[in-house]
Amino acid sequence: MLDWNATRALNISAGLFIDGQWTPGEAGASFSSLDPTTGEVFARVTEAGASEVDGAIEAAARAQPGWAALPPAARAAMFYAAAELFIGRQDQFAQALIRETGSGYGKAMFECSQIPIALREAAGLATRDIGEILPSQVPGKYNRTYRTPVGVIGVITPWNFPLYLSIRGIVYALALGNTAVLKPSEDSPVTGGLMIAELFADAGFPAGVLNVVTTSRDRAPIVGDAFVKDPRVKVVSFTGSTKVGQMLATACAPIFKPVVLELGGKNPTIVMEDADLDRAVDIAFFGKFLHQGQICMSCDKVLVARSVYDLFLEKLVAKTRNFVPTNPAEQTCVIGPLINGRALQRVEAMVNEAVAAGAKVHCGGNSRGPYYEPTVLSAVTRDMAVWIDEIFGPVVTVTPFDTIGEAVAMANDTPYGLSASIVTGNPMLGEMLAERIHAGMVHVNDSTVHDEPHAPFGGLGASGGGGKWGPKGAIEAYTVQRWIATQREPRTLPF
Repeated sequence: MLDWNATRALNISAGLFIDGQWTPGEAGASFSSLDPTTGEVFARVTEAGASEVDGAIEAAARAQPGWAALPPAARAAMFYAAAELFIGRQDQFAQALIRETGSGYGKAMFECSQIPIALREAAGLATRDIGEILPSQVPGKYNRTYRTPVGVIGVITPWNFPLYLSIRGIVYALALGNTAVLKPSEDSPVTGGLMIAELFADAGFPAGVLNVVTTSRDRAPIVGDAFVKDPRVKVVSFTGSTKVGQMLATACAPIFKPVVLELGGKNPTIVMEDADLDRAVDIAFFGKFLHQGQICMSCDKVLVARSVYDLFLEKLVAKTRNFVPTNPAEQTCVIGPLINGRALQRVEAMVNEAVAAGAKVHCGGNSRGPYYEPTVLSAVTRDMAVWIDEIFGPVVTVTPFDTIGEAVAMANDTPYGLSASIVTGNPMLGEMLAERIHAGMVHVNDSTVHDEPHAPFGGLGASGGGGKWGPKGAIEAYTVQRWIATQREPRTLPF
């Protein structure tokens, strides 16, 4: 097994995983995956070219019929094996997440905890019922439906939860008899792709079932173009920015290629007048500052009933001031580095613009090397970028409301619609209010950041579409339904 946990820079010069083999890239080209905390090279990773991407797609297409023909129990056994292998390697995966993505130890372990659950959930999907018998208005007619795998899935995943989001992106499609080509983010090629390839190979998955191609940021469009244009790729799955998701959806539309998207979010937490404020502060803090706010479900704006607004703000600021940026290698780390300099500059610009326009900084508001201080803003108006755009950093806005209708209007004042939360002493009121929020997921008395592998994960509007993540959504997205009707008795035809 490769030494992914090495303290030195990894040199994965033959790091494309195609047709069950580690394969050198085009002309031996490589790129660097950097440790966001130190800026040092974490790994040298193979750069894929068009020929390697084509080879990965060909391997997946060639392997798919045989993989789909395996008995469900045989496919399921490999997912169970992968889950057990992962448990034994969990610490290696966690340490790699810390070094490659700046994940705090707690975040890394939380991400790792989801992997065996997802793998076992996928194993169960191999025998899920995917057909039905339908009645007919015609005497003697027998209607049935059944589903077959679509074929090859092209999967593109992000850097913020690279391990879980890559696993989630592939395992349900594979369990249903599809094969996949996975392209992880250029910021997380090891934890989002190469370590997973090794895990699946060691668990016994046949050659070609999972293929991993890695590219730098500049050459990433090579993979996206291939996934869109190659007729052997039947569905494109993308988790990442809304801008790139729009580009993929636009490119897929003329050729009627399905695309499954999970994009950004502008996620509100609504704190009602009857809420337990200490609990509400904990919920808002966790929802905002887990992984430095670099999560699609992060709580960007907290909307608070005016009667408790001042006290809530005081308590949230007091808690936030207790947390300072820390090296993620320390187990007590909560606020780690942003993923790269571009991300840091973007957050700085958003806060500076808001302050110049009249927003008030209660704590934070400054960068420290690769870190940005956890920041609480108030007096934010609708024309500020921090109100309109996804922040994707450790910055939260707190705004009062006077009526439930006003809270709903402010929560829905966004083109996004991924996640939301409502904190209230009246759960029934929370559930009724949740139905009025324009979001694919609403959590009453819990954080906006929540996922369970068996649940239908997905958003509305600019947060994505084309299907849901999770087993049930995968059946819809990665299988084709067919209707077969058999006339068992002769019927009278009109002519």
